[in-house]
Amino acid sequence: MADIERTSTERVARIVREVLRQHFDGLRLVSVEVEEGRDAGGDPVLDVIVVYEPGDRALDVARVVGFVRHLRPALAEIGEERFPVVSYIPADEFAETA
Repeated sequence: MADIERTSTERVARIVREVLRQHFDGLRLVSVEVEEGRDAGGDPVLDVIVVYEPGDRALDVARVVGFVRHLRPALAEIGEERFPVVSYIPADEFAETA
C-alpha cells in the first residue's frame, strides 16, 4: 500500500459508524476511535475502538464476529486496504482507561 495515499482516520471512523448502524440494531454508539497501528508481523492495520452504551442486552456475538466482513468492502470503496482490528468497549469501562 506504499503507493496509495492513506485515508484519514476520521474518514475511516465515519465509515465504521455507518456500517455499525447498518448491522447493529439499537446500538447506542458513544464514539469510534481509529488509530494507525501494526500487527504482530509488522503489517499496517487500523486499530478501531467502538465505544458503546451496553443498555439492557449484550452485543450480538454473531454480529460482532462478522462485522469486519461487512466493514472491509466499505473501506475498500475508499481505497483503504489496511485490515481493521476492532475492539468493542462499554462506555463505563472505556472511561476507566482514560
